[in-house]
Amino acid sequence: MGTKGGKPISAIEKRQLRAMKEAMKRKEEKKEKRMAVGLIDPSIIDRVAKEIKSFDVVTPFVLTQRYNIKYSTAKKVIKALAERGLVDIVLKARRIIIAVPRK
Repeated sequence: MGTKGGKPISAIEKRQLRAMKEAMKRKEEKKEKRMAVGLIDPSIIDRVAKEIKSFDVVTPFVLTQRYNIKYSTAKKVIKALAERGLVDIVLKARRIIIAVPRK
């Protein structure tokens, strides 16, 4: 007895097309997530930017304690400061971002 045999080429092509469409959707979702950074109040970012030079290390926990903001907002603030070039991100993991102010 033999095996069933391989899949026809049309089935393989269909699978590849589905994978390509899913990849395109993922790219679009990533673009939408980046737009969420703009929802932060600019006054918070400006306040942190003025005082950031005095910090040794910038973490979301430090910002939540000093400025009484949410942890997720603090992570977005650090990302925004990195885009402005005020801090260098040293370590970025799922739960924490560690940054050092530029001098």
